[in-house]
Amino acid sequence: MAEMTFQHLSCPVVVLKENVAEGRGDTLADALRSELLAVYVQSAATHAILDYSAVTYQASAGFRPLLSLLRQVRNRNGRFILCGLNPEVAETFSVTRLIDTSGSVKATFETFPDVPSAVAALYRA
Repeated sequence: MAEMTFQHLSCPVVVLKENVAEGRGDTLADALRSELLAVYVQSAATHAILDYSAVTYQASAGFRPLLSLLRQVRNRNGRFILCGLNPEVAETFSVTRLIDTSGSVKATFETFPDVPSAVAALYRA
């Protein structure tokens, strides 16, 4: 199937949702990485928002797909935003210094409470 090209419309942001509650293991991490990158590349979007509200546990292997997507987004001069982190998952990201809950330092990932606030942040800049 040929890829459609639009003349009058563009999508500067792609919104993705992680549906796996517990990001454990290399196999899952590799599959998630492939899916995230495929959707992002096919979308031709500049920015990416990942809704993490369904995730209840974050293992260290689960960071790899996110870092790979972050790299791709930055290659397009975009912003990658995580949203909907539950408290336990947010603590894991905070302890590893991938997010900053105090707002005092620039962290690897930007976070917002939900998708609408993440989208709004992209247009406030």
